[in-house]
Amino acid sequence: MKAFAIFACLACLGLASAQQAPDGPRFEVASIKAADPNPTNPMFIGMSADGALVEYTNITLLDCIRGAYRVRDFQIVGPNWMSSARFQISAKLPAGASADQIPEMLQALLEERFKLEIRRDMKEQNVYALVVGNGGAKLKPAEIKADSKSPKALGPDGKPREPMMIGFPPGGIAITAPSASLASLVGLMSRYTARPVVDRTGMEGQYEFKLLFAPETNPGPITGGAPRPDGAPSSAEPAPSVFEAVKEYGLRLEARRAPIEMLTVTHLEKTPTEN
Repeated sequence: MKAFAIFACLACLGLASAQQAPDGPRFEVASIKAADPNPTNPMFIGMSADGALVEYTNITLLDCIRGAYRVRDFQIVGPNWMSSARFQISAKLPAGASADQIPEMLQALLEERFKLEIRRDMKEQNVYALVVGNGGAKLKPAEIKADSKSPKALGPDGKPREPMMIGFPPGGIAITAPSASLASLVGLMSRYTARPVVDRTGMEGQYEFKLLFAPETNPGPITGGAPRPDGAPSSAEPAPSVFEAVKEYGLRLEARRAPIEMLTVTHLEKTPTEN
């Protein structure tokens, strides 16, 4: 009788566990391989979703978590190695699945193959809020091109987006985006600002940007102007501050305190389970 009671208790616990297990969308099948470790290999983080096949190129686990949970790098706390090891991931969408479900499928993949466990918290942080200026936004809508074969990058919504380019002219950072959302733009800007930039414009859509500003942090290979005939570096016009640069588009940056959701990685395996 006592053994039956124990069995019944374990059965109930198993049922409760099964009921609590996530039952969201999943990739039908997925292949995960280590990316080429050759340092000369381009580190472009690509993503494509062509029909039923989703592919991630040169992606780190930090990138995966960012895309899967639709957050930014500064919102993720975890081991440093998350941003070093890179992988090639090919996954098949189940019949009837849509691109909007890809982030949830990537979450399930990370949990199953890398044993990812996270904790969510809200934390007040210093940020720059990007808002529309008093005179209204002056954004140029992007020209949508039908070429679906052009390389795509991982977007802030976990889906493919058009790539953005970073240049390092004398004394500044240049961001060129033929077609980008404001959410994508602030993510790239934040690499070079003292505070993360958050989009508070409320504006959707894809726009064309050419933004030049002086970096507040992480300047990159900035060396000054082109050398003069005598070999000495020439002086270069200083790049405008990031606050001045966004005014060209009728936007404004405000220093604020804001509650930000933080994801803390409590467990993550370096090596995925076998394909």
